Amino acid sequence: MTACLDIRAERERVTRAFRPGRPLPDFGYSSEEDALWSRVFATLRGMHEDLSCMAYQGAAQRVKLPTGRVPQLSEVSRTLRSLTGFELAPAMGAVPGPLFYGPLAKGILTSTPDVRPVTEQSFSPDPDVIHELVGHGVMLADPEFAELYRRFGRAALHADSDEVRTAISRLFWFTMEVGLVIENGRPRACGAAILSSVAEMESFEDAELRDFRVEDVIASDIDDSICQPVLYVADSVSQMMDAVERFLAAGAEL
Repeated sequence: MTACLDIRAERERVTRAFRPGRPLPDFGYSSEEDALWSRVFATLRGMHEDLSCMAYQGAAQRVKLPTGRVPQLSEVSRTLRSLTGFELAPAMGAVPGPLFYGPLAKGILTSTPDVRPVTEQSFSPDPDVIHELVGHGVMLADPEFAELYRRFGRAALHADSDEVRTAISRLFWFTMEVGLVIENGRPRACGAAILSSVAEMESFEDAELRDFRVEDVIASDIDDSICQPVLYVADSVSQMMDAVERFLAAGAEL
């Protein structure tokens, strides 16, 4: 236990010492953390074959996350830079909205290198490296999704009221985090929070599924501490993207 705490403390120290523009540091992981990654990732990969959208499956082939150890942010960042121009930057824990959305406009995803506790391996209410890389990291290898992340960032930077910022956050949550689309007649996951959670992948088809309409989404509350009881399903990735882009391009006028 002491060794694990020491490793985490060192990750926090290295993260706090990082400065934008410098090379990404490497982070240490224990054998227990590597084993946790291996178990969770193996389970998720099997589920993704049937329950993730085609865009995610294609992106996963390009990223090729390692199966037997926790990947370094630096190696995934190099891959994303070559594919879509996106990069990763380390931060510990959940990042406040402005500090998360601002970098997206510049093609930077702020990501924690930390690993969820073993007691939360099927569902973690807090972001961790599994969420960042299996969820967001893979999806950022898809050019269309990468551009949508950038557009969310630009819209948040130009938001001129708390009401608009709240609407943007809710829209991001119900698309990029817990978004679903119909493919081959079934709902498929495209959101990072679902794609990186065994419990969410097991349960999303049993949630209350509603048709995706932006006006309904931005009126909905967010509770990221539980598996989502209500989810919005778009007719296709294109339909979801078109609706989101129209909203963001209009300056998120409410």
